[in-house]
Amino acid sequence: MRIGRRLAALVGALLLALPLAGCGEPSTEDYCAQLRLDREKLADMVSVGSPTALLDNLELLQGLAEKAPSDLTDEWQTFLGALEDLDAALRSADVSAEDFEGGEPPPGLARADRDAVVAAADQIRSEEVVGAASGIEQQGRDVCKVNLGL
Repeated sequence: MRIGRRLAALVGALLLALPLAGCGEPSTEDYCAQLRLDREKLADMVSVGSPTALLDNLELLQGLAEKAPSDLTDEWQTFLGALEDLDAALRSADVSAEDFEGGEPPPGLARADRDAVVAAADQIRSEEVVGAASGIEQQGRDVCKVNLGL
């Protein structure tokens, strides 16, 4: 009877571990390794100070989000969602962020397009998105020892 209980306990432990090992969860180590590989690109992106720096590097950021551990999923979705919304609004209006000199829309831009771009830009500055970026930055600094500068 002891062998049966031990076998049952072992099988139970194995079954509990399988979802963790087999689900394809990105590992923190892989994420940190990618941050280290992209450290120079990230630093350049932040130091440029261009209003389009994040949008110009959207693919890089999306790649990082794909490798992020599950405890950062919500933060990356919030952060990228805001950037993707702004990108979509700019594309829909057929303008770029640089076209908004001094915060003023380019001449001839339809009011609906202007409103959509302004709303998307405001979303990026929202408490929720800033908080998400802070969480991503904090994880990078504390766990991966990489300063993202978001």
